[in-house]
Amino acid sequence: MELQGGGERVFPSDLMIVRKLKSGLIFPVFLSDENSDYIEKVKSVFNSNLGNNRETISKALKEVELNSGSAKTVKALSLLFFRNSMFEPPVDVDAPALREDVFKAARIPPVSEEKKHKILKPVEAKYGLSMEEIVNGLYADKESEMILRQVYSAKTIEIARRYNLEQLETIMMRCRILHITESSDWSYTITSIKRLGLLFNARTEGGALQSVDITGPLEMFETTERYGSRFSQLIRKISMLEKWEIEADIKIKDKFEKTVKIYRLKLSDAISYYLPEAPKKEMTNYDFVKKAEPVIIGGNVYFPDYKMKVGNRDVYINITGKTYFKQDNEIKKNLKGTANWENVYIMRQKDKKIRGEIAFYEDIDFPALKSILEEKYSTKKTLNKELDDNSIDSIKRELDKLYPETEKMFDYVESQGLIPERVLPALGYKLKWRGLDIIVTKND
Repeated sequence: MELQGGGERVFPSDLMIVRKLKSGLIFPVFLSDENSDYIEKVKSVFNSNLGNNRETISKALKEVELNSGSAKTVKALSLLFFRNSMFEPPVDVDAPALREDVFKAARIPPVSEEKKHKILKPVEAKYGLSMEEIVNGLYADKESEMILRQVYSAKTIEIARRYNLEQLETIMMRCRILHITESSDWSYTITSIKRLGLLFNARTEGGALQSVDITGPLEMFETTERYGSRFSQLIRKISMLEKWEIEADIKIKDKFEKTVKIYRLKLSDAISYYLPEAPKKEMTNYDFVKKAEPVIIGGNVYFPDYKMKVGNRDVYINITGKTYFKQDNEIKKNLKGTANWENVYIMRQKDKKIRGEIAFYEDIDFPALKSILEEKYSTKKTLNKELDDNSIDSIKRELDKLYPETEKMFDYVESQGLIPERVLPALGYKLKWRGLDIIVTKND
């Protein structure tokens, strides 16, 4: 058995249903309890055609379309049911091979049933099928011949919400610029953006994150279709948040005026009732790692995915991919001596690891990552390349005396021919920015 058509989530663009205002705003048209009769009519067609093929069902649905107030709604719901119902071939057979054998055996079409049975007897023996099964199996690989075995059986409200989400995703396929102005989980939002390979710019005000603007794909040579699909996938993730608000520029062709216009879509969690309920978020089961909040340092905002406790240090973990290699390494250089920042690359099986970088295939192994970082951030390993244990202990004692006078601590480390931004974190201190000044604090 196979679930037919379960790959694509969005509807074809010609099934998009929106309401346009003269002000330039655009809104999706959702299904609700008031207009759920569309769902019931489509469901009835599928239930009454259990055991029939797709072609028969499609013909019955065409009648519903012709007698409905919105053919687009019926077509979109029909597609939703086709995608989520269970279909199987009429006969379990290699249809192309069966066709070839039948056509070879019957080069001249038999005129009687007796001759037909005689000609096809070797085919029956080879495949272990009856004459009727051979006839039904000739085109068993054609989609139109697939037999409905199980009807999509979700509750009406759940079907409506899934339909509404796919309508919203279809609209976002035409998005060109997206502004996220509110999020109850900025870390999750930014991680989702990065995983989809989109370019974004964060806006801060008064040391707090205010909004994120997404202007396009990271790789600008990508087609607009792939570009739109990224926005479509992103809105699905954003809509699952408790609080969210977006504004988007949507490019739509006017079939009557034959022009292309840009409309503004404004939506928030106020429409959450019309969309599927959010599943529980995945959480890590390790006490040494937790989800990180955006970090603002020196007026810039950074978006680590996790914060891991390594010894007495907090290490920010940025889960990333090859696409962001250049940008992520720039961030790591900028934060050197200020924050412990590690880029961890998630690779596909066919990818080659990046030399000198931490990488895992398919998913992150947190215990293994912790071991790697404990080795990397070992104080003695870091400083023993230049100093012996006695020198390290002597420098640590002197720094403890000078703490918390940042300038004197920096001067002392430099007087020893060492780099403060590397030595101080290695000895258990943190470097923090206050405005344009850097200060030294102790790790908790």
